[in-house]
Amino acid sequence: MKIALVVIGFIILASGLAFAQSAGKIGIVDLQRVIRDSQAGKTAKAAFEREFQDKRRIIEQKTEQLSRMKQDFIAKASVMEENARKQKAEEIDRIEKDLNRTRDDFRDELQKRDFELTQKILSELEGVIQKIGDSDGYVIIIEKTEGGVIYAAKGVDLTDKIIQAYDSTRGSSKK
Repeated sequence: MKIALVVIGFIILASGLAFAQSAGKIGIVDLQRVIRDSQAGKTAKAAFEREFQDKRRIIEQKTEQLSRMKQDFIAKASVMEENARKQKAEEIDRIEKDLNRTRDDFRDELQKRDFELTQKILSELEGVIQKIGDSDGYVIIIEKTEGGVIYAAKGVDLTDKIIQAYDSTRGSSKK
């Protein structure tokens, strides 16, 4: 009984693949690679990296300042009056909380910026992929990693073609 079900399953799968091939071409695209390797993706990554480095410098400066304050406090705490020691400890605590908030805000801001840059590229890619699909007779183009593609023949991977088409459309729109 199990063998019959397996054979029937293979027949259905083979007939489905044969139908899909006769109905039109199927292609795949690795959008992560397009985002990484296209000119727009490289430009967006460079801009993101600059923003990240700027924010990191600010955090490092504040962290150094806080560290110096803590060391100074530890060195002088034994000779400070109780009221002054308490005020200095509260100031250090306030600065540390501010640093943590700033760090969290920067992280959230950078995540949002990364998402915005990626979404912009993906929305621009939609038209490029649509154009290639229409002009080359594809009935379906599947995203390689999200579509769960485990194997695809080299001929159905449109990633390089889409990168080239995307870069050329962006180059002509900047002129």
